[in-house]
Amino acid sequence: MALHLETLLEGCPAYGVMDARDGVVLYRRPGHEAAFEALAAEMFDASGDDFEVILLTDAAERCDRLFVAPVSERKSFDPR
Repeated sequence: MALHLETLLEGCPAYGVMDARDGVVLYRRPGHEAAFEALAAEMFDASGDDFEVILLTDAAERCDRLFVAPVSERKSFDPR
């Protein structure tokens, strides 16, 4: 399945979307752990030229959030 960032930002039953500085956070919804983990793995593998992904975990070390930042935008933490 090809990932389309704009479509992912619409959310779905497995995850919600929150605006964050320099990107967005996708957060797992209860009861959709397997679907969210599959999405997280696919997004992490697809990150690169268009967007960067940082996996965030809960206390049990399960991915429960993804920070997604478009590569084309200058980051507030970028010293350039």
